[in-house]
Amino acid sequence: MFLDLDQLRTFLAVVDTGSFTAASQIVHKTQSAVSMQMKKLEDQLQKKLFTKDGRALKLSSDGERLVFYARRAISLNFETLAAFDENALDGNIRLGLADDYAERYVQ
Repeated sequence: MFLDLDQLRTFLAVVDTGSFTAASQIVHKTQSAVSMQMKKLEDQLQKKLFTKDGRALKLSSDGERLVFYARRAISLNFETLAAFDENALDGNIRLGLADDYAERYVQ
């Protein structure tokens, strides 16, 4: 069994925005697609990730636990891609400026 990184990205968007509707704008999906992804993620984990408190969306204790692992998985994915990106820039940039320009333009 594997977790879908797209579902985890959507989950984190919901967590960060506090709603399926706001998250849908971040992940460029419809609100119903976000809702379906969260339902599939809950089904796969066999855990309820969100609870409703009136109109507010809150994380369940299992949802809070998943946030830590989801952020790590997404971060590791980006780190892995960066490790194999031969076009990535690496190194330091040094910029020499006269004091009057440095004080005025570089903050």
